[in-house]
Amino acid sequence: MEKAFTRLRRVFNYEETVFRLLAPHVTRGRVLSVGCGQGEIERLLQDRLRVAIEGVEVTRYRVQKIPTALYDGKRLPFPDKSFDTCLFVYILHHAQDRERLLREAARVTKGSIIILDHTYTNQVSKALLSLYDYAANLAYRMPIPLSFLRVREWRSLFQDVGLQVQEAGIPSSLNVFFSLRPGRRVRTARAR
Repeated sequence: MEKAFTRLRRVFNYEETVFRLLAPHVTRGRVLSVGCGQGEIERLLQDRLRVAIEGVEVTRYRVQKIPTALYDGKRLPFPDKSFDTCLFVYILHHAQDRERLLREAARVTKGSIIILDHTYTNQVSKALLSLYDYAANLAYRMPIPLSFLRVREWRSLFQDVGLQVQEAGIPSSLNVFFSLRPGRRVRTARAR
């Protein structure tokens, strides 16, 4: 199944499409990619833009194309303000506690937090996303909670954790892009 989705990604030029969306926002310094998987897109960004990208992941992959640390999915293992940019590329819909993870990203990031994820507008688009996400992630044995958000829910989430939307876009009917900056003081997540 993993090989089939790798082929599909190539057919639809997935990495190049995502690269074009992210590249204008990854312009300098040290970059963290949360939930980077194998780091394919991050490697493209690193090689073409000459930025240092590190990843964190809750699962160890057989192949890692960028330096990647394992973490518990709750606390990012870095000091405050360690990174210029933080990326979440199709990962927040897998997070058990999105608010906590976004607070952690705000803690370790000096600049922008960039989010590219899924969204839906009706039950049909949510069902399509659910089917796609299940099939695309089954081989990786990752959590598949199917917890997609509508655009207004994304914005509410960001407001709740003290992040201001600097830029937003809907690159396709099932995808959403946000560039965020900390607004008011962001509280660090507490252990539960």
